[in-house]
Amino acid sequence: MRRPVWFTLLVLLGVAVDALSKTVVFHYLRPDERALIIPGVLEIVRAQNTGVAFSLLVGRPIFILAVDLAFIVGAVWVYIKYWRVGETLAILALGLLLIGAVGNLSDRLWFHYVRDFIDFVPRLPLIGHWAIFNIADACIVASVVLFLVQELFLKKRRIG
Repeated sequence: MRRPVWFTLLVLLGVAVDALSKTVVFHYLRPDERALIIPGVLEIVRAQNTGVAFSLLVGRPIFILAVDLAFIVGAVWVYIKYWRVGETLAILALGLLLIGAVGNLSDRLWFHYVRDFIDFVPRLPLIGHWAIFNIADACIVASVVLFLVQELFLKKRRIG
């Protein structure tokens, strides 16, 4: 994962899987139509989000685009600067972050919204319905989890 070619292939493959999954769902389902995958657990639904997570920042497209671009530029810069010494888990997390940012940015640029489709049906206590999301969103969440694991449990600590 430390070699640039593998990192680039991971990101390109992830962006392609994200785009293909969105294209298939939006081709076969009408707006707000649902496809039951696992009864009571998982449905596929065609949804559009002009904001960010949980439909926050709706109506702020320029700000959202700027944040997406900042994440992409920042992740690429960190990778270029540190790929030779970076921890494999952190490098993987950077790749997942790029997949998510590029996948959702491309939707915003082409469609002016993000195409979401994964809906976990069970309602969570105190939260209720969870957000409808896509593979790019899942990659972003996974990247945050991997960064936390890296920093909290795997980072070598110096004493003194």
